[in-house]
Amino acid sequence: MQPKVNQTASNIKISESVLETIVKTVISEIPGVARLAPRSACPIDKLLNTPASHRVVGRVEGDAAAIDISVVLSSGCRMKRVCSEIQEKVKEAIQDMTGIAVSHVNVYVTDIVAAETE
Repeated sequence: MQPKVNQTASNIKISESVLETIVKTVISEIPGVARLAPRSACPIDKLLNTPASHRVVGRVEGDAAAIDISVVLSSGCRMKRVCSEIQEKVKEAIQDMTGIAVSHVNVYVTDIVAAETE
């Protein structure tokens, strides 16, 4: 006789603030990234739910998550290289920390600021 097994469906939900914390930690270590973009106060951005109205957005598409990130870069950086590094490192960190597969990371550069002097 086999023991009775209770089968219950379970869900894991990770808030956008947790994703944002992971992203902040990762991008703080990437040269050329100044910061996450500020949230847009423009009502039209919020109404249309544009990427500028959020800093980090995660959504599930099939069996994997898709992440949208809005960032401000430092002037003089190689944007394509910096954005590729953001994509790689954010994907790896989210998968490692949450155990959720990430299908892709979209990076939106919303502004460029003068590089900080050290």
